[in-house]
Amino acid sequence: MKPEDFIVEEIINPEKIAGDKCYLYILTKKNIESLKALSYISKKFKIPLKDIGYCGLKDRHAITKQYISIPKYYKKLYLEEPNLKLKPIGISRFLLLGDLEGNKFTITIRGIKKEDIPKLEENLKYLDMGAPNYFDSQRFGSVFDGKFIAKEIIMGNIEEAVKILLTRYKKSEKKRIKDLKRFISKNWGDWEKIWKYIKENNIKAKMYVNIVKELKKSGDYKKAFNYVDDRLKKLFLSAYQSYLWNECIKELLKEYIPKEDRVYYEYECGSLLFYKKLDENSLNYLKNLKFPMISPEAHYSEKEQKIIERVLKKENIKIEDLQKEDLKILGNFVRGERDVISIPKNLKIGDIVEDDLVKGKYKITLTFELKKGSYATIIIKRAFLGIKNKKRKK
Repeated sequence: MKPEDFIVEEIINPEKIAGDKCYLYILTKKNIESLKALSYISKKFKIPLKDIGYCGLKDRHAITKQYISIPKYYKKLYLEEPNLKLKPIGISRFLLLGDLEGNKFTITIRGIKKEDIPKLEENLKYLDMGAPNYFDSQRFGSVFDGKFIAKEIIMGNIEEAVKILLTRYKKSEKKRIKDLKRFISKNWGDWEKIWKYIKENNIKAKMYVNIVKELKKSGDYKKAFNYVDDRLKKLFLSAYQSYLWNECIKELLKEYIPKEDRVYYEYECGSLLFYKKLDENSLNYLKNLKFPMISPEAHYSEKEQKIIERVLKKENIKIEDLQKEDLKILGNFVRGERDVISIPKNLKIGDIVEDDLVKGKYKITLTFELKKGSYATIIIKRAFLGIKNKKRKK
């Protein structure tokens, strides 16, 4: 996969951000995290990070074009580097996260097998019907073997929550941290020995050091969990709330998708239910339907309540469990609602052609727009339903 295979461009409403206090810029970056790029600009031009406004955070493994605003008293800025460019394009008020309208995606999927092309072409006929608006894998980086840190806390398993945090890792983590986590897993509970390892190996990761230090001192897992970064705590809670929403949508869709048109896609947290196609009445109803996020303080319709109760029963919890005192260590479940299905706008489907990077395989480029918060990878999953090709490049 090349960075050029995944291009994301922000969509904003010029009238919504009208103003004259800031210069408006296009920030183009390649294989750089948004916050890292903003931090670089902050340091390079000696501008406090709080004075840089932005609408959203973008994928690292991509070429992305996003808007940022910087107050006029810093004068116009220009940046032209291989992987980072900053270009002034006008004036605006200070940008905020809620200003984003959506995103335009240009995605090239590679490594398509010749025998899968007929199935792909069939799927593409129905791509304008969209897909369930699921939260996708990017939301579940803290989930290991289907275990959610937030759920472990709900169930009163605070030690297990800490253990997941201290011993499980992704391939992308630094070797020093992976080695530390392997050592902790092997010596779980022997905090003196683990503390000695930290000192001998000069481990500086503040969160892990403080957690182990507290466990060595008190053995209190709840106290130790207080040293988890607040941003991570929110991610743990968000991951479980997002999973519950996905499960509710699966239950809802079963009422509208005939069994013969149901297709399941396996992911980190179980499976996602997709439709091959929808009849016109179901599509028209679902594309205007929203479903609430599960929150103990929210109010639901009778139908929503029944769906939520079914999902929570499968999870062996009740809605009141989401208000447990221990859970407050992570924060609060957000309230709100989300479109049930995501319909790509301005969809353009390229030709299926020979892949210039993977010999003997094929590629296709899709261009479309989605509302903010919707995942382009779900649309790609929809396009490749029923095609078993896990090593496909995109």
